[in-house]
Amino acid sequence: MTYLITDYGAVADGVTNNRESIQSAIDAAHEAGGGRVIVPAGRFLTGALVLKSNVTLHLATG
Repeated sequence: MTYLITDYGAVADGVTNNRESIQSAIDAAHEAGGGRVIVPAGRFLTGALVLKSNVTLHLATG
């Protein structure tokens, strides 16, 4: 299953701190047994994230 961070409220404006949105997508994937967290093209500001088992983080080009 895939989890798009923008579906969790992430904004690609280069100013908004998207840590909570990205972490929510990671947590949802983990709770579902695993999945792909997708970061689309854009400038997503974030802080420290906790990656979890069976979750892969994919960064789109651009």
